[in-house]
Amino acid sequence: MQRSYTPVAKALHWTMAIVIIVAWAAGYYSSTLSLPQKIQTDSIMLHKSIATITLFLLAARIPWRFIHGAPAHSSDRPRLECVAARVGHLLLYVCMVALPLSGWLWSSAAGYKIPVAGLFFIPPLMAKTPALSPIFKQVHMLLAYTIAVLVCGHVLMALKHHFIDRGDSLVSMLPSWWPYRRGGNEGTQRPISHG
Repeated sequence: MQRSYTPVAKALHWTMAIVIIVAWAAGYYSSTLSLPQKIQTDSIMLHKSIATITLFLLAARIPWRFIHGAPAHSSDRPRLECVAARVGHLLLYVCMVALPLSGWLWSSAAGYKIPVAGLFFIPPLMAKTPALSPIFKQVHMLLAYTIAVLVCGHVLMALKHHFIDRGDSLVSMLPSWWPYRRGGNEGTQRPISHG
């Protein structure tokens, strides 16, 4: 029985976590602070350059998840908690897709370029339509705060399962080089299997 995520799934998970957090911070910085025009423009472009990477990571992550699935975890969790976990994960995936797409639509409607990692630009999804730009902006902002709440909930629940429930869900997503893991309810430390 599969007890841990595959190395590819782990790499995609942690890479996306870093990209989303950094992109979110850059977007919040550029949209909420009163900055000199050049600094604000540069920070917005940095936000876009980082955020658009998620589109390419998702193109790999979603098929990989469908093909390889997730490891089996403890079955003694309350049913309501299991349902909440499934709904939370589904909402996270929806937001991870919808958030960059709404930003892409916002920039397209406003007639702005959309860079990817500072290497190239992706084409607009629609012709320049300034009247729609405020709508896509509001959708993007709403999704940004929604994903922030979901990520915080995801982290808190992972910590709860690890430190309070003594479960293995957090350990199953740790990189293979992580030296030790907590052995479920036994409360012992043991090396992670590299098999």
